[in-house]
Amino acid sequence: MTYEYLGNNRYKIHLDVYMDCLNGSDQAISSDRQANIGIFNGKTKKMLNGYPIVITRNGPTRLAKTNYNCLKVSPNACVDHYYYETTVTLPPNDGGYYVSFQRCCRNGSITNIINPGGTGANYWVFIPNANDIGTGNSSAVFKELPPNFLCTNTALKFDHSAEDPDGDSLVYSLVTPFTGGTSNDPRPDDGLGGQLERPSFSNIIWGTGYGAANPIDGNPKMNIDAKTGLLTLTPTRTGQFVIGISVKEYRNGKLISEIIRDYQFNVQSCVIDVVASFFAPEYICGYEYSFQNLSSGAQRYKWDFGVDTLTNDTSNTGKPTYTYPGPGTYKVKLIAYKTTCADSFDTEVTVVEPKIPDLKNDTILCDGATIVLKSNIKGDSYRWNNKIGSDTFKVDKEGIYVLGVINKTCEWLDTIVIYYDRDKINAFGDTLYCSDENFSRGIGAKLPNGGFYKWNTGESTPNITINQKGTFYVTGTTLNGCISLDSVIVDKYKEVIISVMDSTVCPNTDVLFNANINDPTAIIVWSNGATGLTMKTSQPGQYFVEATIGKCSGTDQFELENYPYDLELGQDLQFCNIIDTIITAPRNDFQSVVWNGNVVAQNYNLNSEGTLIIKVINQYGCPESDSLMVRLFQSPFLNLGRDTTYCLSEKPILRASSGMRGYLWNTGAKTSTIVALDSGIYWVEVLDNQGCKSRDSIWLNKRKDLYPSEIYIPNAFTPNDDGLNDLFPNTGYPVKGAEFHVWLYNRWGEKIGDYNSPEVSWDGKINGVPALEGVYVYKVTWLGCDNFRRTLFGDFQLLR
Repeated sequence: MTYEYLGNNRYKIHLDVYMDCLNGSDQAISSDRQANIGIFNGKTKKMLNGYPIVITRNGPTRLAKTNYNCLKVSPNACVDHYYYETTVTLPPNDGGYYVSFQRCCRNGSITNIINPGGTGANYWVFIPNANDIGTGNSSAVFKELPPNFLCTNTALKFDHSAEDPDGDSLVYSLVTPFTGGTSNDPRPDDGLGGQLERPSFSNIIWGTGYGAANPIDGNPKMNIDAKTGLLTLTPTRTGQFVIGISVKEYRNGKLISEIIRDYQFNVQSCVIDVVASFFAPEYICGYEYSFQNLSSGAQRYKWDFGVDTLTNDTSNTGKPTYTYPGPGTYKVKLIAYKTTCADSFDTEVTVVEPKIPDLKNDTILCDGATIVLKSNIKGDSYRWNNKIGSDTFKVDKEGIYVLGVINKTCEWLDTIVIYYDRDKINAFGDTLYCSDENFSRGIGAKLPNGGFYKWNTGESTPNITINQKGTFYVTGTTLNGCISLDSVIVDKYKEVIISVMDSTVCPNTDVLFNANINDPTAIIVWSNGATGLTMKTSQPGQYFVEATIGKCSGTDQFELENYPYDLELGQDLQFCNIIDTIITAPRNDFQSVVWNGNVVAQNYNLNSEGTLIIKVINQYGCPESDSLMVRLFQSPFLNLGRDTTYCLSEKPILRASSGMRGYLWNTGAKTSTIVALDSGIYWVEVLDNQGCKSRDSIWLNKRKDLYPSEIYIPNAFTPNDDGLNDLFPNTGYPVKGAEFHVWLYNRWGEKIGDYNSPEVSWDGKINGVPALEGVYVYKVTWLGCDNFRRTLFGDFQLLR
């Protein structure tokens, strides 16, 4: 869509629509005999009153233009051209106007967008406010229509430039087309046909791998020159592809309008005898260039390299190399021939004069110095070590420095290596004399790789001899002329002599140490942090003292020792039942001994518990003390019981007091209990946790006739809880601790009772339920008092 300003706020609106007369729907093409054109306020985005308006189309005109000269068979493609025109009055308006025609839907066979059969088109243009630009504006108009079909793997080179009647600057680009209308409302008219979309308008959605800059599969891919509008492409895939091409209109550097061509390319597989094509960059860097021939099917070639003043600027080779006579813009043309058919291809190239910079010879950089590198030629721009900058570069480090001088897109390089002179003079011989004697001292300096020396004494040799203190400076100059400075310090002070005597004292006694120094003006520091001529401490150990005069120091080590404390009464004491002993002082050379504060003697008669304290004046005259704890415990209680008589079959258990640390029986046992198997005297000795002992004994007599060895088993019992004959067998056998076992069974041989003591009998119940009256069976086994085993079998009755 374009527009032309007619004056008096009147504009002619012109819309060109190209129909696919091969794949397009006849019904859809027929329905577009009229177009609904909407005009919107550019500021409010609202449609103007009275719009949309209906415009009737003109046409069609069938297009037959091709892009190829030597087609054997033309592809099956058909394009019809229709146009719509109307004149409208649009007074100056803040924000300008949008003019739009919206229609759905596109060909369902389109390759590069999502849901093409459900995606519409929006052809619109922006008319700027006449007050903003000084007058009404006419839009740019594309000069040519691209060919109606393309061939795969065949180069397209098409002049897609536009003309602007107002002389405005034009900029070209590939853009994303717009969509309008829907499948339900394909011809929106702000009535029953649906509502037109208001600005800002919506874009189509590209398919995977496609976009504004890559709308068609190609190698090289589609490109449009922003300045010239030259459209180039070599398509690699058949299909139908939607593209968007924009031309923006600038006046005084300000964008005022934009025209967008929404176009469908039909890409087919073609049969072509010969195609002429070659590659050459826009700018040729230097005068010589080898052209890349991309033609196909050719038998011979003719090149014209575009030098108007020459007639021999031609070549018939397939891959020519040509040297241009000088810089300039040249139109290069290639004609490819096959039998009687010929195809041509041409393009403009700009030859750029080579301007090679010269950074001169590699050089040396001294420590702390800088070098300014400068281009000796003028270029459009400059690049130093991959960083674009000015024509100069300030260097303060060694390395390789590369200058690129850029003219157009061409770059010429030069390299310089900056070496860093790391040689520095090293002076040696620093000395400190701590003496009053005269001296003679050799000092020197060295440059690693040779050079020249100069001392502040006036000497120019590496080594010199001096006999006085001071700072001596030397300047070194390397063979590369780099200068460095170093110095030697020779100093002299009085010798420092200091000494301190060792000391031995009683513990916790303060000692004042005195420093013997040959110069009392010296600064004295002790190892415990004290300063001055004395140091006071009671802590034994090794110490040192340092005295300093100027830069000279003297030190001495000394020691504070304590007389040994060796008073030791030993471990605490424990007694059982009674305390009566003599404690003797550990040594007999103590100057004095005092026990518990009031007994002055070498020995002490101990007869009560408590704390025993000894205080002495030892052999060194130092006080010492020690103590121990005296404790009294009673022997543990022990009673094995009275002497006793038992049956031969009984095995009585003898028990000593529990909780003792140790046990010892006359049998050799070391447990708290034993089993007495025989007659005789038994004794045990126990040791408690305090170390006190107790001892006790018992006499045991075993007889076979102590009790009768036979027992009586009744033949019936009556478990009715009347206190008479309620239990069975209820023998009353008096022997305890001997073997005794009773088994009871019902008439079917099922066991109903099992007892291991004569004190236990059956109460006539089974699992808590009274048993039935009747006959039951028993078996009894026991050891009699005489230690013989006996057994009885029989039956008995249970009566209720």
